[in-house]
Amino acid sequence: MASTPQHWYSLGEQALEREHWAEAEAALWECLALDPRHGAALHLLGRLRARQGRRPEAIRLQRESARCDPDLGWNAFALAELLEEQNDWPAAAGAMAAAAAALPHQPWIARRRQRLEGLAALDGETLADGLGPAAYRYWRRHLELPLPPVEPADPLPGWQVCVGAGAQLRAGALGWMAAELKRRLEAGEQLPDGLYADEDLISPTGERFGPWFKPGWQPESFWSTPWLDGLSVWRLDWLQQADLPPPPAAPDALFAWQLQALACQPRLVALPRILVHRRAAAGGQPFAMPAIARSDLLHRHLRELGEAVTAVTPHTVEPPGSAQPGGVAGFRFTWALPSSPPLVSVIVPSRDRPDLLAACLDGVDRAQTPRLRLEVWVVDNGSRQQASAELQRRWQERPGLRAGWLDGDGPFNWSLLNNGAARTARGDLLLFLNNDVRPLQRRGHHAGWLESLAAQALRPVVGCAGALLLTPAGRLQHAGVLPGLGRDGCAHPYRDLPPDHHVHRSRSSFLTTWPALTGACLMVRRPLFLEAGGFDPALPVEGNDVDFCLRLGAFGLRHVLTPEAVLVHAEGSSRHSRGDDRAARHAGLTGLRQRWPAAMAGPGLCWPGASSALHHDGRPRELQIPGWD
Repeated sequence: MASTPQHWYSLGEQALEREHWAEAEAALWECLALDPRHGAALHLLGRLRARQGRRPEAIRLQRESARCDPDLGWNAFALAELLEEQNDWPAAAGAMAAAAAALPHQPWIARRRQRLEGLAALDGETLADGLGPAAYRYWRRHLELPLPPVEPADPLPGWQVCVGAGAQLRAGALGWMAAELKRRLEAGEQLPDGLYADEDLISPTGERFGPWFKPGWQPESFWSTPWLDGLSVWRLDWLQQADLPPPPAAPDALFAWQLQALACQPRLVALPRILVHRRAAAGGQPFAMPAIARSDLLHRHLRELGEAVTAVTPHTVEPPGSAQPGGVAGFRFTWALPSSPPLVSVIVPSRDRPDLLAACLDGVDRAQTPRLRLEVWVVDNGSRQQASAELQRRWQERPGLRAGWLDGDGPFNWSLLNNGAARTARGDLLLFLNNDVRPLQRRGHHAGWLESLAAQALRPVVGCAGALLLTPAGRLQHAGVLPGLGRDGCAHPYRDLPPDHHVHRSRSSFLTTWPALTGACLMVRRPLFLEAGGFDPALPVEGNDVDFCLRLGAFGLRHVLTPEAVLVHAEGSSRHSRGDDRAARHAGLTGLRQRWPAAMAGPGLCWPGASSALHHDGRPRELQIPGWD
């Protein structure tokens, strides 16, 4: 009995559990001497080799174990994990599929299989990091919907098609547009005045890369990254009504003509299909007119629209790592502030956590500028720590900018705390700032974040202005809020992506519009805030900022994300001291669905029609594959 393979295997297994490595190895070799095809012994010996750091031998042993005993399952699972460490995604996916088949009572292994299949298909890229070149290559080879194979002789009668310099229409693009217009007419939709479509870049070798899935018409987004250069289509009778000349062919003249046409306020519709390729110049950017010439034309256009813009500056977002060649080119803007410096009332609800509050207030202090006047109000929600009292004393007695403390004791209600402070404040502008928000202290980032927010919040067409918020780890935490996006119906676009991502042409790096912004850093004109009734106390923790923004949006006001304002948000750091949990978010989402069913039903025009409404990372709809995150 003592010499059976199973006896030695049991001894080896027990020794492993006691972490007696030498004893375990000796027993397992004895087992294999009697039965060289003992799959379980090979598996345990492979685990031991992995623990010893001998990865190649561990892989060899697990492969042999899987061949000898495919029904064991755990050998294939261990092999998959070892191969994943080696970035051998296809082999790892195959091994995990074998493990899932052998272990059907372990559904979590099937989920691991899905993830590895995604890594294998996308050459190690993860969609949660943004649509990389391998993922785009997979999508266009396997999932991109085809266009009509035959182009009609005159597919778009009554329309003027403008194809830019260096741009190439996809075969079948005009036929697809004609069919799409027919479908919309048959559905009872009104014909738009103009159309534009998604696009990508094409290298000198013919390789497609750098997709640009575009949203519905958003003025600020278009100003930042003009998107009509490759392809625009205009209804001829509208051009005649607007008394516009035919569009010219030269790139600089065409851009000027497009701005002239936009001044007539056409109704433009985005077509969610890549219909044009832009020929890439050196560095990966499409051929176009010089950026300085474009910025001059754009500056003149904005001034004619009544915007108090003082400068339009070309801006490039360099690629993160080796994600794709070249950078993304666009524009940054400077708006004028009033000659008489407006007063900004900074409102910070807080409860203990003096470390967070001190960093927040210091950041506001460092943002002082002669072009703004500041007052600071801390709304204390029942602090008990001595350090909190000391911080209050210092800020009430310090020279220069001081902070006033308001009593906000009682059950936490973010809406009530901020509403009360807004009534006490004297500012022209209100800045609602969470105590776990502080400016980003990093070279190259805009020091005038407060001025940038104020300049946007003072624009008559703007309701609220918000900042780009990063996590302490440096990923995106907030670049806007989009009701109808994500699996729970309200999400932060591009959340957890690197700040220099290229999704949707680096949209979060440029001035852009969203239906809502986070209340963690939100600026609004005080009279507008009071007229709208402030935040709703019936939403005490979650959803109050979104509800407020949607109410202002119903008045026709836009909410803009200001990319020059970059701060760090240690989200939830202060909330933990209050014991809040998922119940607050559930209650907030329920309230939003009841009040704003249409907005919560889908992301609408602010999100590209070609992108998944279930994912905030901007992936194409066809890549909504379970586990491929």
